[in-house]
This record gives sequence, C-alpha cells and structure tokens, in this order.
Amino acid sequence: MKKRKRSAGRKPVAIDPEQLILDVASFYYEQRLTQEQIAKRIQTSRSTVSRMLEDARERGIVHIRINYPWQRNHELEERLVARFGLHEARVLVGKQRSEEEIRRGMGEFTARLIDSHVEDGQIFGVSYGRSLASTIAALAPSRKVALTVVPVIGALGSDNPSIDGPDLVRRFAAAYGGEYRYLPVPLLVEDVRTRDALAQLPKVHEILNLAKKADIVLIGIGALAAEVSSEIWKGYLDERQLQRLRNQGAVGHMCGQFYDARGKVLDLEVNRRSIGIGIQTLNIIENVIAVASGNAKTEAILGALRGQHLNILVTDDATAAAILNLEETAGNLR
Repeated sequence: MKKRKRSAGRKPVAIDPEQLILDVASFYYEQRLTQEQIAKRIQTSRSTVSRMLEDARERGIVHIRINYPWQRNHELEERLVARFGLHEARVLVGKQRSEEEIRRGMGEFTARLIDSHVEDGQIFGVSYGRSLASTIAALAPSRKVALTVVPVIGALGSDNPSIDGPDLVRRFAAAYGGEYRYLPVPLLVEDVRTRDALAQLPKVHEILNLAKKADIVLIGIGALAAEVSSEIWKGYLDERQLQRLRNQGAVGHMCGQFYDARGKVLDLEVNRRSIGIGIQTLNIIENVIAVASGNAKTEAILGALRGQHLNILVTDDATAAAILNLEETAGNLR
C-alpha cells in the first residue's frame, strides 16, 4: 500500500492567540472544565492554561465578582430615622470588611433605593465621589425611565475621572436610558468675581437652575481629615489651607461648601468661590440621598444631619453607631 504524500505547500493552521484565551476562559468558567482537561484539549501544559486564565482576568475578558449577602442593621436604621427625622436610612452590616467592600455594599443598597424612587419626568442631581461611583456601578434598573440627570456642582478635574461629576452623570443617564447635561465649569475658581461671571453664562445659568429644581439628589459627604480630603481638593486647596478651614470650625463639605459641627454653612471666601447649587438648596429638595461612611467622616456626617442637609442616609453599622454615640454624648454635655 502506498503512503499518502504530504502536500508540499501546506502550512499548519495559525492559531489566533486572542481567540485561544477566549476559548480557555469559556472552557474554565462556563463549561467547568478543569485546567488539566483544558490543557489536554488544546495540547499544552497546565501551567500555560493557568497563565492564560490570569491574562484573561487582567485584560478584562473575565470579571470576577463576589456577591456578598449584604445585611442591614434595622435597629440602627430606626434610631437614625427617629433621632434626625430622616425619610429613610440604610445601614450596612460591615462585618470587618475592607473600605472598598463596604463602599460596594452601600452602593448596592443605594442603587436599590434609587430604583424605588425614580419616575418619568424627574430631574436627578448627582454630585461626585467614590461612594457615588460605587452606587452608579451597582445600578441595575428594573425599567427604563425618562429622567434628566444633571451635576449639582462644577467638575473636579480629578486625576480619577470615574469619580467626577461629568462621568457619573453620563453613566447614570445611560443606565436608565435618560438624558443628561454637563456643567462646563470647575468646582472652584480663583475669586468671587470669576465665580459670579461664570455662573451668569447662559449655559451654566441654565444647568444650575435645572439642578436647583431636582426631585432627587445623590450626594456624598466630605470630611477634612487628611486621608479623605486630599483627592477631592487636589489642585484646589493644599493641606495648609485645609488646616486653616479646620481652625475656622469646618468639619465637612457638601456641594463644594464647608459647614461646621452644627451643619451651619460657614461664612468663608472659599464657599463663595465654589460653583454649584449650594448646601442651602439641598434643604428644599424632596429627596436628598447621602452616601458616606468611615470613622474619619463621623463628625462630618453628624454635622450634615444636624443641618438637615439630607433626608436619606446610607452608611455602615460602625459609622451609624459612632454618629449616634457622638450625638448622645454631645446632648449629655449640653
């Protein structure tokens, strides 16, 4: 019997490395094959399969998400609502989780709250920050809503645009299939005259007026502790200026304006240089959802609650307990 001759010009079929990584990821995560089985199927070593799976995660082909069974502390929620006259509160049971994990849990609580409140025709105001970014990442709308999303302050110009107003506004509107507007000015300018001139520009004036009519505002609460203030105010205020604000009684900030331990907006030049709807506007908006946690923010959150700058609070159990304890201690000393 004659042996079949190989075709002289025939070349082995080239393997697309991108497709191979996709195939390996599918075999492992979807078809539940072991790394050893995958190695035999594609004729390579187990260590190579392991490297390809790691590569798939690093390049974003595979996203791994741990869905924790987030729990609420209803007792602390009831105490917060009763003590500060809130509409609602959500208190996450932290269980010694990391800051990032707690932020994600609060984001999921807030996303559900938002979905229960949004309606067609509403104006939804959005501030800035990591907690808000986690909230918007967790949005899983149950329906499309014809809303308009607007920033309530000027842009930070942050090195991390994912926590800045323009990006958050766009992503929020995209999640619900709504419209959005940008506020094309910075959060803080060099003097009051410049602030007033920019605020009167037709486009800026229009967006600020729209934001002041918001039905719901989603906002963070900022503190002046060095570990939580540096990123937000980077490029605007240095540590020396922040320390001066602390000396003048500032404990927190919302809408780019600083307030004291009683929640009173301070008569400071820096407050008059910020571009936004202002803290006082929050007091007349139907639903102001604030998302904040952490020991460094306890005094700032308490000040905001005392000033009635929010009516829905999302936090964690350690922070909620610290806020209530601080308020009760202060009451006993009065």
